[in-house]
Amino acid sequence: MIIAYLARQGSLEAVPVVDGAIPEAAIWIDLVSPTEEDDARAEVFAGISVPTREEMGEIEQSSRLYVEGGARYMTATILCGADTETPVMLAVTYILTRGRLITVRYGEPRAFPSVATRLGKSCPDTLKGEDVLIELLEAVVDRSADVLEQIGADVERISRRIFDRSGSRENANQRYRAILSHIGRKEGLVSYARESLASLQRLISFLGADTDGSTIAKDGKANIKSMSRDVAGLSDYANFLGDKLQFLLDATIGMVSLEQNNIIKIFAVLSVVLMPPTLIASIYGMNFQHMPELNWTYAYPAALVAMVISGILPYVFFKWRGWL
Repeated sequence: MIIAYLARQGSLEAVPVVDGAIPEAAIWIDLVSPTEEDDARAEVFAGISVPTREEMGEIEQSSRLYVEGGARYMTATILCGADTETPVMLAVTYILTRGRLITVRYGEPRAFPSVATRLGKSCPDTLKGEDVLIELLEAVVDRSADVLEQIGADVERISRRIFDRSGSRENANQRYRAILSHIGRKEGLVSYARESLASLQRLISFLGADTDGSTIAKDGKANIKSMSRDVAGLSDYANFLGDKLQFLLDATIGMVSLEQNNIIKIFAVLSVVLMPPTLIASIYGMNFQHMPELNWTYAYPAALVAMVISGILPYVFFKWRGWL
């Protein structure tokens, strides 16, 4: 699908292109999951080549950031679906050519509809493709900040759940299993956010560089520098969250080990407590003919009392030493 955006009367108007030609006045051509026909139509309109989905997925920097035929090609990896159970990384290509912006995407990043809606309400008549690109990148950076803030809040809740055990009636096994599952999901999100921020940092540096075809105004370059600082700060925060998640993972595993040690300790204490009574019962269960206590009237209750006392004494000793 092709959506052409035109700046008219102080707003950005979206015009879906189905069968007709792309309007000549379009400043932003958005290719959403384009077919081969859509790619060919955009190439004829802009006089450039549009990368395929396979080319967009290449990880070499030379394949993602380059200038060709006076057009600047920039591909970034963006985190999508961060608030769902199945977040994904989406490659988005931005092409600047002769004051127009062409975007190629095979998904629905939240930044695109939000920018289209905002510019659809108000935008300058002199809006150019470079301005739209900066708006899109700022929206992506803002969305990344929101995602990291939410992750930070979730990590804080996980931390309290691990260490604050007052009044907790939750089964320890289910509790730690749920915590490990949450930590795993958040670590995956942080990894995606790191990858996305690193990709954005490279794109923004390339966009701000004075290369062939650069037509970005002074104000735009100031915004690019500001975005670069924001991305660097967000990257540091993402690294902090990654370190904290690693600490929480180690702490959870340590808590699980303590629970296992407590269980093993209970069995060890029970073994020691029951050992003397078992010894006494074993001695008097041997049934030798010549045993002095066999003919004693009070031998049976005396043996029972001896077994009880021999079981209580180790328990009292363990309590006195603080081992229980």
